[in-house]
Amino acid sequence: MGIDKQELLYASLHNQYLLNKSLCRTVVSDLCGLQAQFANNPKYSLRIRGSDFSEDAWNDRLVKTWTFRGTLHAVLNSEAGLFLSARGVPDDWHSCWGLESRRMKYWSEFLMNMIEEGVCGREALKSKCREAGMPPDELQNVFHGWGGLIYEMSRRGLIAYAPGTAKDFAVCRDVCWMERDEARAILLRRYFKTFGPATIEDCAYFTGWKKRELLSVIEKFNMALSVISCENREYFYTGNLPAGGGIPPCLFLAGFDQLLMGYRDRSRILDERFKADVTTNSGIVHPTILLDGRIQAKWRKKGSKLIITPFCKITRKHQKIIDRRGNELFQSEVKEVCFE
Repeated sequence: MGIDKQELLYASLHNQYLLNKSLCRTVVSDLCGLQAQFANNPKYSLRIRGSDFSEDAWNDRLVKTWTFRGTLHAVLNSEAGLFLSARGVPDDWHSCWGLESRRMKYWSEFLMNMIEEGVCGREALKSKCREAGMPPDELQNVFHGWGGLIYEMSRRGLIAYAPGTAKDFAVCRDVCWMERDEARAILLRRYFKTFGPATIEDCAYFTGWKKRELLSVIEKFNMALSVISCENREYFYTGNLPAGGGIPPCLFLAGFDQLLMGYRDRSRILDERFKADVTTNSGIVHPTILLDGRIQAKWRKKGSKLIITPFCKITRKHQKIIDRRGNELFQSEVKEVCFE
């Protein structure tokens, strides 16, 4: 059984809630979290996909922690243990980040106590650590820009970032742990349902797990993956493929959107000539716009302006569609749509 590129794209858009919205809670869970190094990206992703999106409550019951590819993702608080279990939790504190294990344990307990008492902000916690006598070199390593002790505490399910632009922390409660491969099996089934049809290489790229690790879990749990071919490549999925339908003329995507991050091969939506326009040399993936199913522009919000940067010449008709869709998406937040 085979499908063409258009049918493959339609299935991807459908399964990732870009054609029909769903509850924000469902979107976050089914998409295996939302990449969140940039604080507004999860919010934009849910604005685009969430049927119950609210500017004031979109982050309700969400936390940010390090999951796939060692990057921050917004996940359901109730599923934090699932993602952390899939990564694997260290048995004990080991010296790292320039910190001795005993000092890591000591300061982790101190930070937990402070957060419990309501000192949740990163800078406020730094001040408390200074007051408690933490040496400058330890302070730098505890709050290291790439993780430090905060990272080690997060992977153990002790704390997590609160989603949003404030750098606040919350104590994790009732984290449900499970065996690593069991957790991975749950997430692999979820991946091939929501991101499928996808290749094994796509899945390895998204999760950051080795291909042999994926195949081992698939075999161990006897996963029943359906297979379909497209242009002589095998794609896997679970559940039923959606019936074919039309591709919308315009779709907005968030920065680091799961539609892009979910696949090693992005050719279903992105032309080779525009790769450098979408992803910078430092790995930042811009918010983009699909026109008739192909990424042809990027966008950014600056105050009340929505600024559109096309990658090629686009028609006046498409400009009007982008203008209308942008105003629908951001409503009263946007007063003007500008094209660069």
